[in-house]
Amino acid sequence: MKIKLRIEGMTCNNCVRHVRNALSRVPRVLSAHVDLEKSQAVVTAEEGCQVPQLIGAVEEAGYGAKLIEGEDEDSASKRWTRSLVLGIILTTILYLSQYLIRSPPLWLGNMLFALSVPSSWMAILYSRWNFFFGLYLFLLALPVQLVSGYSFYLGAYRQIRSGRLDMDTLVSIGSSSAFLLSTFGLFFPGIIEHYYFDEAAAIITLVSAGHWLEARVSRKANKTLKKLLELAPAYATVLEDNNIEKKVRASELVIGQKVILKPGERIPVDGEVVEGRGLVDESMLTGESKPVEKWPGEKVFAGTLNLHSRLIIRVSAAGEKTVLAHIAEVVLKAQESRANIQNFVDKVSSVFVIFVIGVAVITALGWGLSGLTKWETALIRAASVLVVACPCAMGLATPAAIMVASNRLASLGILIRDGSALEKCGKIKEVIFDKTGTLTQPKLTVENPEYFFIDPLVADTLAYSLASSSLHPASRAIIERFKDSSRLNLKDWQEKPGAGIQALYQDFTVRLGSLSWLRSLGIKTCDLQSLSSSGVGLAMNDKLIAYYPIAAPIKPTAKQVIEKLSAKGYTVYILSGDKREIALQLGLQLGIAPEHVIAEVRPEEKANVIRSFQQQGRSVAFIGDGINDGPALAQADLGIAVLNASDIAKESADIVLLNADIEIIPLLLEISDKTLKTIKENLFWAFLYNTLAIPLAVMGKMSPSVCAGAMGLSDLFVIGNALRLYKR
Repeated sequence: MKIKLRIEGMTCNNCVRHVRNALSRVPRVLSAHVDLEKSQAVVTAEEGCQVPQLIGAVEEAGYGAKLIEGEDEDSASKRWTRSLVLGIILTTILYLSQYLIRSPPLWLGNMLFALSVPSSWMAILYSRWNFFFGLYLFLLALPVQLVSGYSFYLGAYRQIRSGRLDMDTLVSIGSSSAFLLSTFGLFFPGIIEHYYFDEAAAIITLVSAGHWLEARVSRKANKTLKKLLELAPAYATVLEDNNIEKKVRASELVIGQKVILKPGERIPVDGEVVEGRGLVDESMLTGESKPVEKWPGEKVFAGTLNLHSRLIIRVSAAGEKTVLAHIAEVVLKAQESRANIQNFVDKVSSVFVIFVIGVAVITALGWGLSGLTKWETALIRAASVLVVACPCAMGLATPAAIMVASNRLASLGILIRDGSALEKCGKIKEVIFDKTGTLTQPKLTVENPEYFFIDPLVADTLAYSLASSSLHPASRAIIERFKDSSRLNLKDWQEKPGAGIQALYQDFTVRLGSLSWLRSLGIKTCDLQSLSSSGVGLAMNDKLIAYYPIAAPIKPTAKQVIEKLSAKGYTVYILSGDKREIALQLGLQLGIAPEHVIAEVRPEEKANVIRSFQQQGRSVAFIGDGINDGPALAQADLGIAVLNASDIAKESADIVLLNADIEIIPLLLEISDKTLKTIKENLFWAFLYNTLAIPLAVMGKMSPSVCAGAMGLSDLFVIGNALRLYKR
């Protein structure tokens, strides 16, 4: 079930992370998506999860929450816009008033002087003017504090109540100290020489402007995911049993219903073509620009575009069960995930706020007690320290880069399971390719078979019957070659992973599999030992009765991919279950050294090979087709699965290539490497900014309003630097 909550008190992406972590820790919660723009959380949970538990977890984290009934259209951008407009208008008036009319006009002074008004009266006039002018400034600044500053003060209160200090705490203390100092000076004349209402309002306004821009930029950075979700049309044309066409909501479709697709329409659901033949544009799903031909029996996916023909499909998945929805969920999880480096940043940020408050206290006491400045100056400098040192830029450094990178890769047909996968890419030096289906074409073909002691028709029928229940690529090739054969009645059918298939046919034990497996069972294959081609043998009891050579053409881009990876400093290996001679021949064609070719490895042993590399201290990326490479993909430091879209929901690799083509791998590693560099750049500049800004604020070289502007610019720099990944 899904539960939607309105979250109150979130001001930045760091708040989003705190809320998401709090919700994820609640029992029975499967996932939690928190949207800063909408100030909402959508929680996917098992039955039995209670709304009060979720609200309590959010409140314990220092935020407010309530259940949303129906649609809630209010957004962070709208709320920040309202606060910002009020702040800009009043802050502008405050600054103009402070510098244009803070003293009585010159003409009034000249007139009083000409009338020989006593100086005592002049002093009273100036005193009254100063009070009423200060009251005027107070009334202008008060709405900024109460309305524009509401989110900051509420956030600070909730964070303090939950035992945590954050950016809202620093902004609130900084702005309120300037406002309260000025208010104190208003009602107790002579305490301060200058009002700081304009500085107090500027802090709130400028930080609000930073949050408004952050929300706008984050929404722009998230446009890939939103466009992806909008691709599947909301309505579909159903063909009922009486051949009547009816338009219904796509979300109401059920498995088995027939849907009519007209030329130029996007496909609303996943399904199988039952009538018609035509081209479908799947570029939004796979990144492959070339249209794919579809005919009866072929699968189609929600969000793809039917180009020219009328098709009728049978629904296999709708709504949240479609491949499109699953891809959107994967991209969303990647955006919300954490790289390991973020753990370090979080620890630093949590300590940093306390450190900043300590520096601000020392600044106020140091300057005030030293007698070098007045106390009002000391307090204003302390406020500057609080505002300029907000650690928001540090918190944004990692998630902003991950969000942009995952969006860009998704548009290329590459799915990143989590942010740590991008981080892993930057540490990889060894790249291991599975051979079959990865470096070679996934669709194998059967070449000219050889037969021994048996009628070829009987052998082919027997091979077809054994292979028909298997998903192995070699079995699929035999099924395709002998698809016109009839299926025999076999008993005790078993598939031996990485070896072959065996069953009982009448009184005979029949087997179809690799020659090495057949030899291990005592079946003589001496007549085939000189053959260099790869293939499978068919045996009846202890005799080999047929041999089917299996051809796997090399992918056209494979050699180019290997060359690019080698040029970038990666060491490339081939890992294959084929005979060593065959694997070496492939390595020679691709330009891979013989010592980097690992052959005759069973599928279940591939993970052990990966583990042996890791035990030597090497970081390994394994690239496989995902059919029988699951253990190796899981064992590798970075698992990259080359899949068709229909397999995505079953795959658990770190990275999935939806267009089943390795040509994109060099670009994937390049973008990942640039993402890691961007994260490090963001962190470097964020730390450098604070390192330089805090001493300047302590020395009084930066006023509170300038500090607020600088803090907002540092946030925008981090987000802007991350957005460069779209073009890098």
